[in-house]
Amino acid sequence: MKKQYLIRIAIVAALLTQINHAAFVFDSMSINHDNLLDYILPYVFALSLELSIYLFTLYGKKKVATAFALISFMVNILYYWKLPAMNFQFIAMLAISAIIPLTIWFYSDLLDTDIKKEQARKTRQGRVKKKQPARIKLVKEIQESSFAN
Repeated sequence: MKKQYLIRIAIVAALLTQINHAAFVFDSMSINHDNLLDYILPYVFALSLELSIYLFTLYGKKKVATAFALISFMVNILYYWKLPAMNFQFIAMLAISAIIPLTIWFYSDLLDTDIKKEQARKTRQGRVKKKQPARIKLVKEIQESSFAN
């Protein structure tokens, strides 16, 4: 159970980083900045995009989660885009762009797997350790003690 909390912390950290990137890209493409809503909507968009990877993975929709992770990767490329030349910065931009959505995606998958294993373990334990009603237990104890005498 403790490792699930650590996995969730890693997912939240990656989500917070990526939400800022997606909001920036969305905002930079916006035409208007006339009211408060124009400043809030980029974060709404970013939150929905990044949480989609997490939620679709937890619900077993791996193909959809993959599509959202690829979109998130493209958003990161736009966020980090500096120079079109193939150099160190370009390679670093690609690596950073990929790692954040992959972190969300893979840790979500890891959490989903861990939760399912824990549920299966609890189910197996529940089958093995079924409690007997108190009266059946009492009858067995009486029978055993009367045979012992």
